[in-house]
Amino acid sequence: MQTVQNIQDLKYFTQQWDIVDDSFQFSIKWAKYGITNTYSSLPTFVADFSNCSVNSLPVLVTEDRKLITNHVWPLISRYRDKPHKVHEIFTEWGEKVDIHMPPITEQFHGSWKYVWLPIDEYSAENPWHIWIDIVSKFRLIEKRWSTNFEKYVFILSNPSKYFEKICKVFFPDLKYFVMPKNETWRFHHLIVPSMSNYNDGILTPHMPKWIRHLTNIVVKDTKPHRKIIITREGALNRNIENQEQMLMALKGWETVNLEKLTIEEQVKTFAEATHIVSPHGAGLTNLLWCKEGTNVIELTHEAFFGKKVYPVLSHHLGLKHTVLLCDTVPIPGPKPKNKKLKDMVDLKIDITKLIKILD
Repeated sequence: MQTVQNIQDLKYFTQQWDIVDDSFQFSIKWAKYGITNTYSSLPTFVADFSNCSVNSLPVLVTEDRKLITNHVWPLISRYRDKPHKVHEIFTEWGEKVDIHMPPITEQFHGSWKYVWLPIDEYSAENPWHIWIDIVSKFRLIEKRWSTNFEKYVFILSNPSKYFEKICKVFFPDLKYFVMPKNETWRFHHLIVPSMSNYNDGILTPHMPKWIRHLTNIVVKDTKPHRKIIITREGALNRNIENQEQMLMALKGWETVNLEKLTIEEQVKTFAEATHIVSPHGAGLTNLLWCKEGTNVIELTHEAFFGKKVYPVLSHHLGLKHTVLLCDTVPIPGPKPKNKKLKDMVDLKIDITKLIKILD
């Protein structure tokens, strides 16, 4: 066991390394509800550490026994303030942390530039967290050194099939290793890009547009012409309870089940859309591919109302985003243990309100 200092002060990073993006303040007007919220993104940077150790939790401990947390790696969100309650690696949590790091299993030296991509196992298959928390870091590397990735080896802290699919389509030459669970690797030199996503939704404005430019790898010169409804067939919750009535009212619209589409097909679908109606969910990460001016209606319920994730993304991409509050319908049967009970509902749309928004 060793005692480490828990670094949560952003100044620790910004005073030592050059800033890539300054903090940025922006406002979003929730037109239908007469509310305007102002947000501030945090600055981004790329840190360098020598003789540090990383663990698949993910954890990074520096040579001088500092635990790197704030703005660099997302400790599992639901346990962010009390990780010692659920992870055996921690025995205490605060400014000083007692930590049990497993023995070092691999050491990395040499001329390769190693880049740390921390993702926890609960987020590793979530499109939002892979695109926004992981792929966005490629932009920071590119902005800082203005180079391609030939000399870099990326270290992914947990396996992700979704990340593999992204690399095959968009970054086929990317070199990366995936850490086995509960191992500790030591690096003579490690590059650590910051998060571009603060407080789960306050994004650095330039980042979504950088990701959107990847659209050209899949489709070129696409003219939006489709009106689509995203369904959650097969999902445990947030299905549209009165979907048939909605389809009767929205003639000429098509339904899309993202689970049945490849990544390339998802990119093409959203790039071709003029209008999108969708329940709140990770599938809306595909708004990254929409053309400026696309109309988006996000269906949600009281427990999720005010979530800024996708309205902020739309704001930065120049999309017209409306959040439609829906009634809820309880889902019968036992509730999964890993789901929030307040979200174990389906949605019933006020079709009259929906049509009014579209008009």
